[in-house]
Amino acid sequence: MSLPDMTGQPCPDFMSDPQYALMSSLMLASPMRPLRTFACSSFVLLTAIGSVACFGADDSVSRRGEVRIIYQEQDIRSENREAMRTIIESGVFQKMAERLTKAIALPHDLQVIITDNVPKGIDDPTTEDSGRRILWPASFSRQTRDILAEFLPEIMRDKGAPKAIAQKDFTADTLNIWGNQFILGHELGHAVIHQLNLPLTGMEEDSADGFATFFTLIDRDSGPNAALGAAVLFDAMASKRPDLTMEDFSSDHPVIQQRVYNFLCSALGSDPERLQPLVTEGYIPKSRATFCPKE
Repeated sequence: MSLPDMTGQPCPDFMSDPQYALMSSLMLASPMRPLRTFACSSFVLLTAIGSVACFGADDSVSRRGEVRIIYQEQDIRSENREAMRTIIESGVFQKMAERLTKAIALPHDLQVIITDNVPKGIDDPTTEDSGRRILWPASFSRQTRDILAEFLPEIMRDKGAPKAIAQKDFTADTLNIWGNQFILGHELGHAVIHQLNLPLTGMEEDSADGFATFFTLIDRDSGPNAALGAAVLFDAMASKRPDLTMEDFSSDHPVIQQRVYNFLCSALGSDPERLQPLVTEGYIPKSRATFCPKE
């Protein structure tokens, strides 16, 4: 259906436009949410966004916000530069920025600032409440690479590289690129939520994971790579903390082991035939795999 706006121009078909599909992904608070709830919440959000697109022809919001990657090399400690430079030179961050700029008409510019000059207490990538800046400590990306470098030999010793990931890609550098790409998608999800003041049906962290999953999976060039990389990275992180605590269960973030299965399931659902080894090799239980194409 196409509705005319106040100037007589047709509005986009909400259900076929990628911008609205992208926004609806933020409404998902849980990958296991029933399909009827997904359809209802998506319709509400699509209608709201469509109304802004059709009737919000205000000059003050006519300019689209731009997503920019700002690499402050002079403020990055020497020990963190190699890992961070590998990610930057891969081009995945820049491509994510360009895709989001084109996909969603943000009301404000969004800067992703890569630096070690961050306020005290910020150890992980963090989106400011305004949604206009993401602070990305370069030390974080070096730490994730170190975690993978230690973890992957254990996997190779115990089970070998999973068939769902090409042998040439099962390296600390490549998986760190993929995992950090997914994490950037997560932070971009937070920024979109905050800039557009989007209503949510559940926890914001779940919605940000949903955005990252959807936004990376629909990239025709990389497909499930980011979700698979994030699953390996988060599994490596979980191996460092085998005993869950009250803080883990009470956090606004899902338990890390559950996020691993969510990422794997979403990847499987995007291409069940090619990624079937995730099930046959025991990375996803058959009881969960049944639902993955619907997620």
